[in-house]
Amino acid sequence: MFTRHKKEEIVQELADNFSRASLVLFTDYKGLSVRQISDLRQELYKRYSDHARYRVSKNSLVKLALQKAGFDEENWSNEVVGTTAILTVMEDDPIEALKVFTDFAKANKLPELRGGYLEGRYFEASRVVELSRLPTREELVTMVVRGFAAPITGLAYSLNGVLTKFLYALNGIKEKKAD
Repeated sequence: MFTRHKKEEIVQELADNFSRASLVLFTDYKGLSVRQISDLRQELYKRYSDHARYRVSKNSLVKLALQKAGFDEENWSNEVVGTTAILTVMEDDPIEALKVFTDFAKANKLPELRGGYLEGRYFEASRVVELSRLPTREELVTMVVRGFAAPITGLAYSLNGVLTKFLYALNGIKEKKAD
């Protein structure tokens, strides 16, 4: 049993995490073994180091932390019930974390995904899989760079073709004069 002081520390830590997180995802961990939770945490640690956490906390403490962090109770009141675990991603790409999490959930048939917050905006459980299908930030940056590079590459090939034809013409003239 935690002391009042310890509970206040946990609430403050959770509230700070919720305020800074780019992703907060509520899940029902019921049915997951300790081994499965450890595997998920290891996978998240490999990709995010200390910037992503999957944490089991008492609902009463989570609710207090969400209120303290300024999240609208209307959105999360139905999410923080029963056996609740929370995925928080502090930095990096939250979409990639959603992909890791949904892949894990598909492979293990658990945990049950609930709603959450992405960049401060609430989303329902039905949107979790949709959001995980979005391209990651890195993929989006690559697409934008390719979009900018394509016209330049096309211009380079066109100019190269024109110069090549010009050189062939000059070589043809040179050969005619040599004969």
